[in-house]
Amino acid sequence: MIARFVAALMLGAVGGALFTLVGSPLPWVLGSMTACAIASIAGLPVAAAAATRRPMAAIIGVVLGCSFHPGLFGLIGQSWLSLLLLPLFLAAAAMLCITWFRRVARFDPATAYFAGMPGGIAEMVIMGSERGADERSVAMIQGARIFLVVLVIPFLIRHFSGIAPNDGAAIGDITIPPDIDLLPWGGFSIVVGTLAARALRVPAWHLMGPMAVSATLHLSGVTDFRVPLWLLAAAQVGLGATIGCRFGGLSLAAFARILGLAAGSTLILLALTFAWAGAMSRISGLDPALLVLAYAPGGLAEMSMAALGLALEPGIVIVHHLVRIAAVIIGAPLAFRPSRNTAP
Repeated sequence: MIARFVAALMLGAVGGALFTLVGSPLPWVLGSMTACAIASIAGLPVAAAAATRRPMAAIIGVVLGCSFHPGLFGLIGQSWLSLLLLPLFLAAAAMLCITWFRRVARFDPATAYFAGMPGGIAEMVIMGSERGADERSVAMIQGARIFLVVLVIPFLIRHFSGIAPNDGAAIGDITIPPDIDLLPWGGFSIVVGTLAARALRVPAWHLMGPMAVSATLHLSGVTDFRVPLWLLAAAQVGLGATIGCRFGGLSLAAFARILGLAAGSTLILLALTFAWAGAMSRISGLDPALLVLAYAPGGLAEMSMAALGLALEPGIVIVHHLVRIAAVIIGAPLAFRPSRNTAP
C-alpha cells in the first residue's frame, strides 16, 4: 500500500507540474487528481487510503487557518442573509438531484437520496448504508461530483470573472527557508487541533482541528506564520491524489456510467449554484465569484483552496461550507422517509 501511495504522489506531482505549465487554476490539486484518476482507471499500481489523506488535510487545515484575520468578522457580518438562506439552497439542490437519480439513474430510494445529498462522502456513505443504500454507488457518485466540481469551477470562475490565479503569497511564504514560527506554531496547530477535534468527534477532524487552532492563533495576533509554498503544493498533490485514486477498480464502462450520472447532477447543481450566487450577490454586495465557491457542492478543503488559488477571501467560503456540512449531517437523516420515496 505504501509503495502504491508513493507512486500516486509521484504521478500526482507530474500531473501538477504539467497543469502548472499550462496555466491551470489550482494546478497541483487538479493535475494530481486528473493524473491519478486516469492511472486508477487504467489499472496502474496507484492507491490512497483514507488515512493517507489525513496528513495532507492537516497541513491544508493549518494553511486555511492562516487566511483568517480580524477583518474577516466584518465580511462574515455582510453574508448573514446568505448563510441564513443556505439551508433553503441545500433543500432545493437535494430535491433536484434526488429526482435525477430516481428518474434517470433508476436508483432505489435510499441510494438516490444519499447520492443526491450535497454532503461529505464519508458521512453520506455511513448514513446511507445504515438505511439500505448501495454504499459503492453513493461513494462513487459523491466522489465523482467532487471531482467534477473541483475540475470545472476554477476554470468557470476565471473565464467569466477574469480573475487571475494567485501566486499564494497571501497565505504562503515564497522563500525556501521556512518561517521561523512555522515549526512551533504550525506543529502546535496540528497536534492540539487533531487531538481535540478527534476527542470531540468533530466531522473531518483531521482538517477542522488544525484549521480551528491556526485560525485562532492568527485572529488573536499571537503569530502570523506562513506555510512555505512548496509544502502547500505537496499537500495539494496529496489531496488531489486521494480524490483521483477513488476511481480505482472501476471498468471503463462503469466509470463512464458513474461519471455521466454524476455529470448530470453536477450540471443541475452548478446551474442552481450560479443562479443562487448571482441573486445573493445582488442582495449582499459580495463578490459573485466568492459566493459561487461558498455555495459550490465541492469539499470544504477543495473549495477553500480554490478561493486561495483565485485570490478570493477563503474565510467566507469556509464559514458557508461549515454551515452546509452541519445542515446536511443533521438534516439528511431527519428528512429521510423511506415510505415517501415511492418508485418512479
